[in-house]
Amino acid sequence: MQTGKITALYVRFSYDDGIDAESGSIEHQKSLLRSYAESNGFTNLSNYADDGYTGTNFNRPDFQRMLGDIHKGLVSTVIVKDMSRLGRNYLMVGQYVEIEFPKHNVRFIAISDNVDSAKGMNDLLPIHNLMNEWYSRDISKKVRAMIRQKGNSGQSIASKLPYGYYNTSEDKQTWLIDESAANVVRRIFDLYLNQSFGMYQIARILKAEGIPRPTYHRRMAKGIKVEADDLCVWSASVVRDILQHREYIGDTVNFRTEITSYKNKKVIHNSDDKLKIFPNTHPAIIDKETFQKVQNKISKVIRHTRNVHSYLFADYLYCMDCHSRMHGRQCYLKGGRTLSAYECSTYRKSKGCCFHGVPEMYLQAEVLAKIQNVLAFAKSNSAEFRQNISKALEEQSDGSKAVIQEELDKAQARTAEIDKYIQGLFEAKVRGEIDGSLFASLKKTYDEEKEQLNKLIIDLITKLSRENEADEKIQLLYAAIRKYDAVWELTPEVLTDFIEKIEVGQVSAENKKISFELRDNQISVFFWGVGIIDFM
Repeated sequence: MQTGKITALYVRFSYDDGIDAESGSIEHQKSLLRSYAESNGFTNLSNYADDGYTGTNFNRPDFQRMLGDIHKGLVSTVIVKDMSRLGRNYLMVGQYVEIEFPKHNVRFIAISDNVDSAKGMNDLLPIHNLMNEWYSRDISKKVRAMIRQKGNSGQSIASKLPYGYYNTSEDKQTWLIDESAANVVRRIFDLYLNQSFGMYQIARILKAEGIPRPTYHRRMAKGIKVEADDLCVWSASVVRDILQHREYIGDTVNFRTEITSYKNKKVIHNSDDKLKIFPNTHPAIIDKETFQKVQNKISKVIRHTRNVHSYLFADYLYCMDCHSRMHGRQCYLKGGRTLSAYECSTYRKSKGCCFHGVPEMYLQAEVLAKIQNVLAFAKSNSAEFRQNISKALEEQSDGSKAVIQEELDKAQARTAEIDKYIQGLFEAKVRGEIDGSLFASLKKTYDEEKEQLNKLIIDLITKLSRENEADEKIQLLYAAIRKYDAVWELTPEVLTDFIEKIEVGQVSAENKKISFELRDNQISVFFWGVGIIDFM
């Protein structure tokens, strides 16, 4: 019977299949196949096993290894427990059983389904494969519904916990802080926020200090020995991911991603409106004020050089006229002296605007004085300061949150009503109560109203988001005022705590005749949440 080639015993098990773990286990399948093979005279047996792989995924390690051996002409027979072990996509299963295996003279046997290609294929085999796929689709729907329900209830549905946390096999929902990793997370936030290092620079620092990257840290925490050339090779993208992970302030964030279908396992990253956020569900590693400052800083899309950045105001300066960034540069003065300064990037690239050069020492004196004045006023006249801040915010706002929320609720309720009316029109048309022309006319009217409502809803959500963002930013300023009794020196940390941005204007005509390092520029300092403070 045998030709010296391999008899491939292929087994697969996944809990997603919904079969009994004991009867469907890898070891049970191996035992069944070996017993069948030996009883029927098959020799040179070789096991191929994929444990934990769903039937809709054909990119399984041992399945691909078996295909490789088939293509090399090493396999004469493939034996499986049943057709579903080979796969649950009827088109792919049919391709392998009816085309790929015969092309390489490979006999195929599915024991439980009484399929043996040497005896001729059953005409009902395609229907059987289709039923296996339908079963997989049904299981997928049930699993998705379970995950959706779990996610909406506030339980974490993440497949793995963020770097810095761990849980136990007995209690998957309780997040515990992994202190060694959490200290690295805190250091990353400090390097980025208070020491003005860029993400690429932070990655280089962590590599130089020999800190294992998150993937390998998880394995090592489980006692798995890791030997890899890239053990401590961090990337800027990993650093960015850590800096933007809201879970570090103690919130659970569900539905970050979704899979397109049970056949296509491509992962899609959802937009913010699809996320479900549940606050204060586990211990925080980063405080909320620090996290918000980091998000504000990242949103500026700052480009750091690969060398250690030495310009104190590089993340804050904008041209007052063209609103482009201002970049740091070294100015060479008479006598061989150098001076740190900033100039408009549009002017620097010769794309318009005018010269907006400003010395760093001038900025240091002006910005420090403004911060000191705000801090002194807030400390000595706390009630008046908060009252003036509230008045300034009311003047800036184009509508209160309550009014916006009320309009949003009305628009969403009306949209739901229209959907019901359209459904009613369909049912009336099916029952013959209205004709097609009336149906089309009424539906068009409702569709047009719904389109306008959807535009309004998007606009209201945007406004509400701005209001919420303003509330969060003003809390950053209040936190900075509580943090400092006095400020005597301008440091990256002080700038981060108080300042959102700084705009620099042109030098007056009289000042242009003065030596560059002595010139005065018009500058506007924007504090977190409120902007320019001019009521003192």
